[in-house]
Amino acid sequence: MSRYCIYLRKSRQDLEAEAHGEGETLSRHKNALLELARKMHLTIDTIYEEIVSGETIAARPQMQKLLSEVGAGEWDGVLVMEIERLARGDTMDQGLVAQTFKCSNTKIITPIKTFDPSNEFDEEYFEFGLFMARREFTITNRRLVRGRQASAKEGKYVGSVAPYGYKKVKLDEEKGFTLEIFEEQADVVRMIFDWFTDGAEINGVKKRLSLHAIAIRLNELGIKSLANKEYWTYYGIRNMITNPVYIGKIRWGYRKAKKIVTPDGTRRKLREPANEGEYIVVDGLHEPIISEDVFAEAQRIIAERATPPVKKHLRSANPFIGIMYCAKCGHSMSYSNPSGKYDQPRINCLTPGCKCVSSPFSSVEKRVLSILRDWVSDYEISKSDVKKEQHLSIELEKAITKAEKEIKELQKQLDNVYEFFERGTYSEKVFKQRSSAIEQKISELEEDTEKLRNEQMLALERQKAQSEFAPTVKHLLDVYNEIDADEKNRLLRLIIERITYDKDKSGAFRNVSPDCFTIGILPKLPRKGN
Repeated sequence: MSRYCIYLRKSRQDLEAEAHGEGETLSRHKNALLELARKMHLTIDTIYEEIVSGETIAARPQMQKLLSEVGAGEWDGVLVMEIERLARGDTMDQGLVAQTFKCSNTKIITPIKTFDPSNEFDEEYFEFGLFMARREFTITNRRLVRGRQASAKEGKYVGSVAPYGYKKVKLDEEKGFTLEIFEEQADVVRMIFDWFTDGAEINGVKKRLSLHAIAIRLNELGIKSLANKEYWTYYGIRNMITNPVYIGKIRWGYRKAKKIVTPDGTRRKLREPANEGEYIVVDGLHEPIISEDVFAEAQRIIAERATPPVKKHLRSANPFIGIMYCAKCGHSMSYSNPSGKYDQPRINCLTPGCKCVSSPFSSVEKRVLSILRDWVSDYEISKSDVKKEQHLSIELEKAITKAEKEIKELQKQLDNVYEFFERGTYSEKVFKQRSSAIEQKISELEEDTEKLRNEQMLALERQKAQSEFAPTVKHLLDVYNEIDADEKNRLLRLIIERITYDKDKSGAFRNVSPDCFTIGILPKLPRKGN
């Protein structure tokens, strides 16, 4: 039985049209594609609605899910308004979309044309359409960037979210937005600057608070940060203290986006501060919350307290950088090395207000290595087991081929039933009985085939784990005590997606074991039997 789905996504033009009162785009597109499906006698099983806007596939969860299912051969066709809705980003995304639809032989159905990836002319037309979409996207993006830059130079606010202490408001009788003071939050902003520059009273003594201390105090007072996030952080306070928006300025282009491709092929976007002269700072149309004198004093203190840059020849001592996270607040765990005579390195969460308790680094490291040894034990198998897995994979492939052949034969029978009905050989009653019986058999076979494919996929993953994953883990364990933390981190990243750490009670003076913590590890390959 053929399966079809609909994919809906808004473009920038759609958003502009909605702003001019042309109605909700996804709803109109959904109705149009459902009408198209009705005319083509197609049954729609699922409708994917992309409610977020993203330049890349990585930023579009519904598109990721659709591509995964298309790649697995779950759909015979996907209905979209235009092929540009599938991929308008860079050439890597377009290539991924084109290759996925081609390899799975999944049709792309639009109101204008149906694209069959197995047809070389349709394939060429499809790729050309993606190329033109990318070209149009690039031109539009440049125009929008120039427009935002021009607006910023006029003192308008061009950010998507207003900074803490302000509300974003539409300008009267002209394009663009400005900021309006939100007094409830503005009082908090003034308090933060006051604590940082003048000080706060603690036990009858007034002293300046550090950025970290300010975050802790705000969390203790139960004051919510921007967007009602649970915790204020050191970086959130620092960004506020250094943002000239609070003295009535507009800063544009300060953080430049830099795209990188990691060794595992994942694309990431990093934002780095621009150099002096590469960004603009102009008088804004909004009212300031902080005086220029107070702001200047805050910048002087920031510069005075700035931590000297880490020397390049110094190496990290933490092998879990970027892979170990707090189970309570989700922030990255830190490594500290106290200088006290009897102290030892510890793993802790530095998020102000987070109740996760620290542990000795040696205990955490020991637990992680113990879990890795269990993994090796899980994956190490005999030669006979390897042959058994290979034989199972071959048998599953044969079963899948046989089931697919039976489905094709049943499809032919179903076509004949339709032909006999059209000729008048079968009555409507006989047609419904015979077509229903065949469709039921096809459906059952398709379900069986899907189960076989899943079983085969698991068998292949186990083979990959046995041939690649286990040896990598074993090598790491063999050399662990002979390599530095940076090399340990590199090898750990090959096998581990994420480590979570959790601890509720401190062991100090409470007869609580220092090992009373929980470690969860997500491998980059499934565990044996999963």
